[in-house]
Amino acid sequence: MGEAVAAVLAENREQWDIPTEVEALLRASIAAAAFAIDAYVAVLAGSHKSPVAMSHLAEAKSRCDRSIRQLRRRVLRSVAEFRRHMSGREFARAAGMPIRM
Repeated sequence: MGEAVAAVLAENREQWDIPTEVEALLRASIAAAAFAIDAYVAVLAGSHKSPVAMSHLAEAKSRCDRSIRQLRRRVLRSVAEFRRHMSGREFARAAGMPIRM
């Protein structure tokens, strides 16, 4: 979802006069969440065999959860940013939602 929103921002940034920071922050959050998820999975996998990995599991989970929450906030802010530039019909079409007549 985040990548799709970032792509829409990139395609329409100049047309809608959206600051480049909006897309950059979203892409940074996507990368941070991917890294945190990978790190958590790696620590989780090692926690069955290693007491050291087990001691880092709670922190890895916390960082993973925090980065996912941040990504959700950034996606919502980004959607709100480009929603300001679209009609309800355009937004529904872009989101793939059926349009009622």
